[in-house]
Amino acid sequence: MVEENVLEVRVSRKLLLLLAFVGLVFFVVGMDIAYFHKVFGPEFTGDRVIVKWVFLFFAVICGGAILINCVIYFFVPPLMLRVTAEKITFGTGFRYWPFEIPAKYVEKAEAFTKQSDLEVDGKRAIVDGGACISFRNDPSIPSQKATSAGIGYWNYQLNIESRYANLSGPEIAERTKNILGLKR
Repeated sequence: MVEENVLEVRVSRKLLLLLAFVGLVFFVVGMDIAYFHKVFGPEFTGDRVIVKWVFLFFAVICGGAILINCVIYFFVPPLMLRVTAEKITFGTGFRYWPFEIPAKYVEKAEAFTKQSDLEVDGKRAIVDGGACISFRNDPSIPSQKATSAGIGYWNYQLNIESRYANLSGPEIAERTKNILGLKR
């Protein structure tokens, strides 16, 4: 059931699938080098045993952790942003721990654009960057927090990047304005 006066932005499942695939590739390559030797033979690392074990640690442990984390997040995507008439909640730390700021401090919400990371024929397109929620400069709320991937909060501005979110920047900004009754 979706409430009209609540906006929830979660991490995009498409991004989680991509990251899970990257973790799976690292894990499979690490397991092949360590045990299976189907693609990379035992002579792959030769005399460099330390390099082999450092790579195996990264590939198997880190790749496996990325894979497991993304699979869990795929079924229950973490909450990046929640907007209600009473408060704004966003993810902080590595695990998207919720942090709340009362909605009375919100001054404006707007979408922003940025240049694409890809360049075609020497030109970069302007793409949806995400949404920015600006808070009033008030000592009773923090001016910055250590946030999770796709979220930035500094100088009383909360940025949600579209490439990480399941909603576009303009959609987040418009729905936030509607919920909080901000000027258009």
